Amino acid sequence: MWLGFPVVMLFVMGSTSLTEKLISAEEQPYAGQPHLPALPADAVVALGGDEHLSHNDLLGFAMGEGGSRVLTAVELVRLGKARTLVLGGSSPIPGRPDAPSMGVLQDWVTSWGLTAGSVTNLGICINTHDEAVAFRALARRQGWLKVILVTSALHMRRSVALFKTQGIDVTPVAADFKAAGVSPPLPLSPFPRERRLFLMTLYMHEKIGWWVYRARGWV
Repeated sequence: MWLGFPVVMLFVMGSTSLTEKLISAEEQPYAGQPHLPALPADAVVALGGDEHLSHNDLLGFAMGEGGSRVLTAVELVRLGKARTLVLGGSSPIPGRPDAPSMGVLQDWVTSWGLTAGSVTNLGICINTHDEAVAFRALARRQGWLKVILVTSALHMRRSVALFKTQGIDVTPVAADFKAAGVSPPLPLSPFPRERRLFLMTLYMHEKIGWWVYRARGWV
């Protein structure tokens, strides 16, 4: 039983559609067209995803699973839905402890003139809680009241709760949907699929993260 249970769970999560159904249930509240403010928001903030420095990439950086967060935020500013683009926190550039790696992506967005407004970033942050705290300080300095929050749909519930705990009322605009509205769904497989197992790690990360944040009083 000790060895058999994890094997059974491996096949259930990796071979059936259960993983997609669990994630779709979490993403569904943020599906459909977002209800944006009638007037442009003061800022749109895109939380950090899987962006990282890459010296061999032409851009100097690479974007992973959460890359559509930044693209969505850029598009919102381009469409006039916000005046300022705020990119999320990131790790420091190696050898430069005070320089966030997100600055490279910020420079790329600015150089292409992808937004009519200003572009900044939240600096060095370890997790989403750090980003919420950093954004609160920035919003208070700038006097921002209307804020659009962009992050992955699966990550949105925890992110909105974090920002509200910091006293920031946000309008959520989800990106990077993993299951809700994503087609075609993976078929039933006699062997666990790597993609489904990866999705299960994301789902468990959010569930465990929620309870950890609750225990710490962050949400």
